[in-house]
Amino acid sequence: MSIYPFDTFKDRRHSKYAVIIIVPKKIEDIIMPFRERFDPLYNLVPGHLKLMFPFETTLSLDNLSVRIKMETDKLKPIEIKLESINDFYPKAPVIFWELRENKKLCELYYKLYSRLDIPIPYKHYVPHITIAREISNHRVETVKDNIVSYLPREKFTAMSLDLVTPLMNEKWVSVRNFPFKGTG
Repeated sequence: MSIYPFDTFKDRRHSKYAVIIIVPKKIEDIIMPFRERFDPLYNLVPGHLKLMFPFETTLSLDNLSVRIKMETDKLKPIEIKLESINDFYPKAPVIFWELRENKKLCELYYKLYSRLDIPIPYKHYVPHITIAREISNHRVETVKDNIVSYLPREKFTAMSLDLVTPLMNEKWVSVRNFPFKGTG
C-alpha cells in the first residue's frame, strides 16, 4: 500500500489527442466563411484534414511523438488534391470537401493507428476537410448547394502533420509538429 493518497504512477492520466494536417492559408480562406456559418466548432480548431480522430491514451507526449516521428520521417511532402463536396449523412451530420484518392494519406492513416496501438475507428478512411456540421437532415442539400459553387478544385502540398490536444476552453492546439522529410 502506498503512503501517498494518490498513486500517480499506477493510474496514469489519460490524455486526449488527434493527428491532423492543418490546411494552408489559401484553403483556410476558402472554407472559413462556410465554417463560420455552418460549423459550430469553427473557432475551436483550424481548417484541417484529420488523420487520427480524437483518442485518449496513457502514453506520454514524448512517447507519442517518437512513434509518430517514426512514420513521418519516412514520408516526402504529400500532394493533396481537393475535388468536390460530399457528406456523411445519415451516419454523421458532416458536409466536407472531398479529396481525390490519395494512397499515401490512407497508408499513413493505417500506419499511425498501428504504430500507436489504437483501434481503427473506421475501416474505410475518407480523407476530407470538414466545412459544415450539425446540419439537420432536411437542410443537407440546401447547405451543399450554397457551398458547391464556391469550391474550386484546389491542391496543396502537405509538408507536415500536427499532434493536437484540447485546452480547458475546448480549443484544440498543436503540441507537436512533424515535418515530412523522408525519402518514401
